[in-house]
Amino acid sequence: MTLSPRHITSLAWTIAFAFFSSCQQHLAVTKNEYKQYAVDNQTGEDSSIVKYYLPYKAKMQAEMSKVIGQTAQALTKPSDPETLMGNYFADAMLTEGLKKDPTIQFTLSTKGGLRTTFPEGDITVSNVFELMPFENEMVTLKLSGENVQQVIDFIVKKEGEPISGMRMKIRNGVAYDVTIAGEPFDKTKTYNLLTYDYLADGGDDLECLRHPIERKEINKKVREALLDNINDLTRQGKKITAQLDGRIVIIKE
Repeated sequence: MTLSPRHITSLAWTIAFAFFSSCQQHLAVTKNEYKQYAVDNQTGEDSSIVKYYLPYKAKMQAEMSKVIGQTAQALTKPSDPETLMGNYFADAMLTEGLKKDPTIQFTLSTKGGLRTTFPEGDITVSNVFELMPFENEMVTLKLSGENVQQVIDFIVKKEGEPISGMRMKIRNGVAYDVTIAGEPFDKTKTYNLLTYDYLADGGDDLECLRHPIERKEINKKVREALLDNINDLTRQGKKITAQLDGRIVIIKE
């Protein structure tokens, strides 16, 4: 076959391209620079982004502002060993937890986990999110009597924590007259505690909860339980209430 000048030229370019391609070195990073771009009040507004999220913002604000119940009085928490907010929170957890697991006997949360109080009057979805902003899941723990004694000692050390289904008196740093589900505490028995995953995993110095006899997930967030509790009260024509009922009494001599 005889190659025409045009074919010869094309072949030459092909060979030249293949040659130089094979000789080309791979690129590599030889240096890099870091520069921080601050986003503050000097940063201009991006109208396209604002336009994008405004509908979602409006929808969320409408949902969070929805009134779902009313308190008969402000549920506060700056007192020991009980607080109105702590008692409501613990009682609501017990009420909603029993719907999922009727074997639950008592509940435990911590004062530090309750991030706000409820004002007197209207309660919105936002109020509940402010009270429990975490994604904590409720769990039940089957505990030995020894474990429960450690929980009692923890409550004594903290001079009270939000509990429900349990009562006790404290004198000189020792708990006595302890009852659980209306029965005297017996260290030889096992008990079913409802709490949430953060504490069950040893949070807030509750290492004693990390190794229960049995652990079961309720598959419900604490916040969802509170919302359900308030909605149920409202449907029944009731207000959100709580009392300082002497579930924890510290005897001072």
